Amino acid sequence: MTLNDACCNTPPTDAEWVNKGIDKVLPTKVNGEDRMTYRTGPKDSKRGIIGVYDIFGFHPTSYQFFDRLALANGGFQVSIPFMFKQNSIAPSLLGDRPALMEFLAQHGHYKNSHLDALIRAAVEDLRADGCTSFSIIGQCWGTYIAVQAASEEDSVFLAAGGPHPSMMTVEAVKDVKCPLILLASKDEADMVPVIESVKHKKFTVESFHKRFENMHHGWCGGRGDWSNPEQFQAGLEAVELFAEYCAKVAAVAENNNNRQ
Repeated sequence: MTLNDACCNTPPTDAEWVNKGIDKVLPTKVNGEDRMTYRTGPKDSKRGIIGVYDIFGFHPTSYQFFDRLALANGGFQVSIPFMFKQNSIAPSLLGDRPALMEFLAQHGHYKNSHLDALIRAAVEDLRADGCTSFSIIGQCWGTYIAVQAASEEDSVFLAAGGPHPSMMTVEAVKDVKCPLILLASKDEADMVPVIESVKHKKFTVESFHKRFENMHHGWCGGRGDWSNPEQFQAGLEAVELFAEYCAKVAAVAENNNNRQ
């Protein structure tokens, strides 16, 4: 698996945002260590979302994206774990694909970096705060991590996906246990074959895809600047689409449980 060209070459922006949430230590240790997460959203919501940032880690536009997602469509409790124990990828590595991939292999590997256990710890933290349903939304590389989490045999996730997804192939989603929502920019490969490849699984909610042809890779994360009106409007649309979808899968699951 490799990152696409835009992911390897596009630098982060100098965007600004005042965070609405808080950092907290997860109650469950991961590989014997304390790990942190960023929590945002109304504490009385029973709908949880795990967020996975992009290769630049926490960034003002990433915070804004998840803060707004937490308040959309009735609200969600959103938890974005600190995936990288070290600092995130340095912008100086942009353009050096081998160095970027080496960084992710060392610090962002789903199993070897214990991201699987970190995501489970974040889910349990949300569950302890009253959440009864869970989706997982990642950005760029984070979408790939989200899909891996949603492909586990014991996955609790009702939906998985993200904006400007990297490394999304038919092979990458073959074991996914829930429907997908993928919002591509102009820089990603065609996501339609990926969406079509999971239709045979006959999930209760149909997978969803939309391409934002006027947006560049990363506009909802580290490469986004929502002081730009066009990016801001596209960002708000993405937030609403994700919120509507996560609310829908939660409602369908709740209705199905009530019938049983």
